[in-house]
Amino acid sequence: MRRTDFFRFRRAVSSIGLAALLLLALSSAVRVAAQTTPSADEHKAWMNDASDAEEDFRFAVTDKDAKAAAAALTKIEALMQKTEGYWTAKKANDGVALTKETRVLASQAASAAGKGSLADAGAGFEKMTAKCNACHELHLEKR
Repeated sequence: MRRTDFFRFRRAVSSIGLAALLLLALSSAVRVAAQTTPSADEHKAWMNDASDAEEDFRFAVTDKDAKAAAAALTKIEALMQKTEGYWTAKKANDGVALTKETRVLASQAASAAGKGSLADAGAGFEKMTAKCNACHELHLEKR
């Protein structure tokens, strides 16, 4: 075998090996993405949990329990973080924007409740639920 043939052979083997590694990495990335992309059923469960947390907040305000109110709002904030990821994966930019706004409002209201200001928490909660309703009116789940 001539020296130039050897180098061509070695380059071809290296290229094939590199291509195989890239394909392996790509298939692994696709599997990971498929495993981490939330399903519509998961999203629906989060929305049900958020609805329950809204009720928990309302009861906490009625009971004048700032700690429980803050906990309910913190739960909503966490659910909105998950929901933001869900709409990001679906490339629903309007849903992402509304979810971010909802998450920020939940955080602000939770902070107010944590400081014992149920009136400020309630005002933030009303703004937050308006964002929730705006998102639901888009019927994003039908896209």
